[in-house]
Amino acid sequence: MPKLSIRITYCQPCGHQPHAIQLANQLLGDYGMRFNRDMEIVLVPVDKGEFDVFVNGEKVFSRYEAQRMPTVEEIKAAIEQRLAAVS
Repeated sequence: MPKLSIRITYCQPCGHQPHAIQLANQLLGDYGMRFNRDMEIVLVPVDKGEFDVFVNGEKVFSRYEAQRMPTVEEIKAAIEQRLAAVS
């Protein structure tokens, strides 16, 4: 089974931390048992309005590009797409 690495960069001064934590919590709930020790989620506080999500090093969402926050469903779809590509 491939490893799953998720990195969420979020603007701390903008108040995006609760959304980042909620997203991480939901992804852990959905993928934690499936991947167990082969999964990591890293939260990285930044600034300048950023909220980006990376899966296995590849950017799958950018708040600047989308002009909105991500939904859990679209992040899960991006994860599944990348996992299918390496399986």
